[in-house]
Amino acid sequence: MERSPVHEIVNALWGALHALGTNAEIGQIEHWGFAIHAALSAAGREFHNHDHVIDIAKHGDPLEVIAALYHDAVYIQVDQGPPRSMRTEMDRVLLQTEAGYRVLPAAAASPVTSDVLAVFDRHVGDVVTPMTGLNEFASALVASIHLEHALDRVQRIGVAACIEQTIPFREDPVTGLRERLHDLALSKGEIETILQRAVRVGNRDVENFADNDPATFLDSTWKLLPESNPALHAPMVYTVRDYRIALQKMEGFLAQLPAERVFHTYGDEPRPEIHARRVARTTGNLELAVRYLRAKLYSIALVEAIAEETGGDVPLDYFMGGLKTSTENKRIEQFLPHFKSRKDLDPPLHRLLAEGRASESSFDTKASPLGVFLHESVGEGTMMKGVQAARRWWGGAGTAAEFLASQPPQPVAAIARAAGNIIDTRRDRLFALAERLER
Repeated sequence: MERSPVHEIVNALWGALHALGTNAEIGQIEHWGFAIHAALSAAGREFHNHDHVIDIAKHGDPLEVIAALYHDAVYIQVDQGPPRSMRTEMDRVLLQTEAGYRVLPAAAASPVTSDVLAVFDRHVGDVVTPMTGLNEFASALVASIHLEHALDRVQRIGVAACIEQTIPFREDPVTGLRERLHDLALSKGEIETILQRAVRVGNRDVENFADNDPATFLDSTWKLLPESNPALHAPMVYTVRDYRIALQKMEGFLAQLPAERVFHTYGDEPRPEIHARRVARTTGNLELAVRYLRAKLYSIALVEAIAEETGGDVPLDYFMGGLKTSTENKRIEQFLPHFKSRKDLDPPLHRLLAEGRASESSFDTKASPLGVFLHESVGEGTMMKGVQAARRWWGGAGTAAEFLASQPPQPVAAIARAAGNIIDTRRDRLFALAERLER
């Protein structure tokens, strides 16, 4: 039978420490497990939550399990600060400033935390931010403080190294870590074991990028959107522009992410054929995800421009007719006409737009009804060109009216007219806009 997340976390920590022969008392282990669970329970965590951590902690040796449990404990930008359950430990070694978190002298004074500084190449006075590894660094510091007497020095360094390797999307992060471990006077065998373990944990943290099902990969990607866009935490309130900005940031990030920076290797970990397969699968997933996001961006660009021309930005829920599909809700897709479908549609992309990601999200529908409508009626080429035109408008070159006028008139007018059937307050303006576009 499945257990609740708090049971899963405490039991995993207890089992890992027991396997290592720890002398920690049950009460201590429970306290540490409760602290991890509380940290992962913060509002706004859609991806970096219990499920993600528990999934990673199901695999690997005991030190990998411990590292997996702690690696996402601190998530400053999503949690709006340190987790309350770990604030005391963080306050011992880090000081919050306007620019980030400064490393305090106490962090270097203690052998337990000074080793973590060495693993992460940090020094007293450094100011660390979420963009420079703060979350992973702070999580490793807390883990070492908790486990000071439960693990020996090499084991604590090993856990910190695993967490350090979960700082994502870097070019060759292993070489620098190997040099820093050598400076810690570890034996060659200890360094080799630590590095292989760390690479396994780091790769496991991002394994969704190499999923065989693009819908599952996109599912994980979608859960990251509200974590980096707090406006999406209110599903019935966020506006069309809020949604567009969130999509735009994600599209920009994935479009520039080299697949080679997602997974890493050290020696034979993993085997060359496994690594090559992961990189190839990631390349395909990234390429399809970017096209999917651009199709979504084109759809929302038209919606944003139509809203702008008929009264200004509105909650997306107001324009679309409700986020959750219901037979009782009037939804915009119910009023879209059926144009003759193009024959050159790319099946994987069309399937993603029509069927959606692997699961529902807290802020969005699975399927993309406007994306499907536009993909069928104007084709992917026109949609991609439309995104470029929208970028120029968003960048200040031209107006919403000029952007709309540059797009295929019949489909755009159809969207405006469909919206007019569900937005009573703008019905006349939306119908008038549709007529102007069709002239």
